[in-house]
Amino acid sequence: MRAWHTHTSLRSRFVPLRFLRRSLATRARRHEYEHERVDVRCGSSGHVTVDLFNLSSHSADTSLVVHLPALPSSHATGHPQLPEALLRNWPVASINYRWDELSDLESSPQQGTWPAPVHDTAFAYAWITANLGPPPPARRNMYVYGSFLGASLAMSLALTESTSHAPFGVRGVATYNGVYNWTMFLPDHPVHKRKKATIKDALAARPLAEGARLEELSDAIPLLFREPSNLFDAFASPSLFFHNPGLHVPSSFDANSSPLSDVVSLMTGQDTEQTLEAPLKPPRKSHLVFPPRISTLKIPETLLLYDKYHGPPQKGRRSSKRRGHTYATQAAELAELMRRSIDKVELKERSKWDDETDSWDGEARRRVQVEEVDEETDGFHPGKEAQERLMEWLEERA
Repeated sequence: MRAWHTHTSLRSRFVPLRFLRRSLATRARRHEYEHERVDVRCGSSGHVTVDLFNLSSHSADTSLVVHLPALPSSHATGHPQLPEALLRNWPVASINYRWDELSDLESSPQQGTWPAPVHDTAFAYAWITANLGPPPPARRNMYVYGSFLGASLAMSLALTESTSHAPFGVRGVATYNGVYNWTMFLPDHPVHKRKKATIKDALAARPLAEGARLEELSDAIPLLFREPSNLFDAFASPSLFFHNPGLHVPSSFDANSSPLSDVVSLMTGQDTEQTLEAPLKPPRKSHLVFPPRISTLKIPETLLLYDKYHGPPQKGRRSSKRRGHTYATQAAELAELMRRSIDKVELKERSKWDDETDSWDGEARRRVQVEEVDEETDGFHPGKEAQERLMEWLEERA
């Protein structure tokens, strides 16, 4: 049994993993991956489990993949929520975060409410850095991978922990079918507005998300976040590290709840106790400087994968003017913001002391890549095409 290093603030205990399903045991024998499990204490909020794969079969300086599953731990079927190619070829630490109604909690339900997934990820990551790093002076790279719900957690972890100088740290992040700005699910978000809308368009019900899995998420948001203000947390919506949302926080998750609807209710006497506190006009959207100039953070190498949206055929020219809320929209916004940060913040600061700027052409697009895959999957886990691209991306950097 591995002797893990002790950590004063993170008391962990090692327990052997017992395969719960015969199918899992069969797959484990076929692929012969090694599997260990560690429980990491999260202060007074119970434990988060970290599944470790293939550690002893790789050297201590081999790049480590930190995995954020598509769904919370209680939704696992016994088989790890990992692409098979990762299980076969890489050492992996998978963080089984808890998330409210989507998790089986042994104690108080409050331990799983937002921001519990972020806290679980932070405690688990601290344990990983304390126990899985190489002996000095060796270096070891970490690459974070997440899909679906785990994609936003993976991205926020990578953006806040990516430093090039650390001997053992995050160097890159890859995601699949991720949500990087949860405020896009709000009806007042600009993504739902047509550039040229007729009266008929304005009265027609517009979907807050397009695609089966995104539509399911739209229905689950009240369970996931409890309060609308939590959608504006940058650790939930990592795109908001780079800009303010340009939206008012609605009073509830009701699709009819907006600053305008609140005023209408007040004027018609539907809610006489309500007071008008916010102006109708939303706050102006503006960019933020991220990473902060005084920090050692750096925009990581990034791969944003998403499934092609196979929606109903569009009729007429007007419908094509609306972007719609899809995985492609989510990935495009984040990629644009990250590339802008590289060009406007990182390279601009670097130009003050480095005159060799010729090699910087295309640096932002090289570092932040966005790719669409056209295949039928369950929406949670990447199919063959996406897995192959993920493996290529990892191997190029390892």
